[in-house]
Amino acid sequence: MKKPDIFVEYNPTRRAFLNSGLLLVSSLALPRFAGGESLSASVLALTRAPREASQNFTDPVWTRESIRLMWSERKRSGVTPLLLLKAPFNKNLHIYLKNEAKSPTGSLKHRVAWGLIMSALVNGAIGPQTHLYEATSGNTAIGEAYFASILGLKFTAVMRPGISELKIKAIKQYGGEAAFAPAGMAPAAYIEQLLLTDTQGYNLNQFANTEKVLDFFDADADRSMNMAAEVYRQLEMEDKPCPEWFVAGAGSGGTATSIARYLRKWADFNGRNCPAKLAVVDPEDSVLFDWYTTGNETLRIPTGSRIEGIGSSGPVVFGKTFSLLRQGVSHMIKVPDNASLAAMQLVSELVGFEVGPSTGTNFYGALRLMERMQREGRGGSIVSIICDEGSRYKDKYYNPAWIKESGLNPEPWRNALTKFWKTGSWVEA
Repeated sequence: MKKPDIFVEYNPTRRAFLNSGLLLVSSLALPRFAGGESLSASVLALTRAPREASQNFTDPVWTRESIRLMWSERKRSGVTPLLLLKAPFNKNLHIYLKNEAKSPTGSLKHRVAWGLIMSALVNGAIGPQTHLYEATSGNTAIGEAYFASILGLKFTAVMRPGISELKIKAIKQYGGEAAFAPAGMAPAAYIEQLLLTDTQGYNLNQFANTEKVLDFFDADADRSMNMAAEVYRQLEMEDKPCPEWFVAGAGSGGTATSIARYLRKWADFNGRNCPAKLAVVDPEDSVLFDWYTTGNETLRIPTGSRIEGIGSSGPVVFGKTFSLLRQGVSHMIKVPDNASLAAMQLVSELVGFEVGPSTGTNFYGALRLMERMQREGRGGSIVSIICDEGSRYKDKYYNPAWIKESGLNPEPWRNALTKFWKTGSWVEA
């Protein structure tokens, strides 16, 4: 067989020669450079002796201390409560609500923000002078601003106009800044433009990275700080420690994906025998439901979701533009915006405090699954999430004028959902 014009031969009988740091290169048919020097001579010059190199791409002392601070905060913040709602019409049907509004920054995105910044620290992507950026509708930015303040870093949230002013105020309270993408430009694209001139800038990029950074691959299921793991620990003394369903919306998709992966990995851990499934709820103006049913990653919708924090206008490319693992979702429910607001109002009444609109979307999904279980004569429990409190939405979803201006009317759905909760009779609004 004819050998190529340039090749490298390794002779195992000449190991001592190789250990001297020289690379054996055959001189047969090797070309010469313009100055007359052969390729073999050039390679030998580059590899003549063993070499060593060290570079500190970030300040190792600062990085070590920052990681310590992040772990300290994570352990100090503890476990969020798990609330129980028993269906009045059927004593065998329960809904548990994981109250992430009790996290230090008031939403489930506190976990996401921790994971994104911890991952960047461990990977050496940020240092003491880094300026953090995030494309966000608010809650992730609040969490990231909180952690950036702990680490002494500058943070800027990039968003579309129309985000709740109360969320923007919360970002600024933690020392963050808010920037708005120009008309016709997506926040993620605007960040890329800003990074061209900000040499210290770093995009945390929740939509691409959340599924990679949440701690769903912990070595011990009972020590994991994954949300699903916390729920299982909290359910240990309940009558039905194995829920039928977990219900979640998808903002970046990372939380839902971390739950799906945990359910698969630890379903039979330590005799658990718990084949719980994940259902994802999708708001009215979002492409996720159609992406889930078709697999089409190019889908787009011209309008953004009116339910802040969840849904996607597309495209939906796992690991690039979104973090929802399609294969991890067992069931998806499309939720009208009026139904989301009605369920938000109902669950606020049931738990005794006001919740945000994405919690309403989650609760609607839980009620639909409960209706199905009731119809099939099965008992059991459903776990869903209180994403945040309603205090951040007083100017929007709890403002009758805003609801009217937005063309929304949740009242018919509120009557229908209240009737179901009290009697078990489901009627579409």
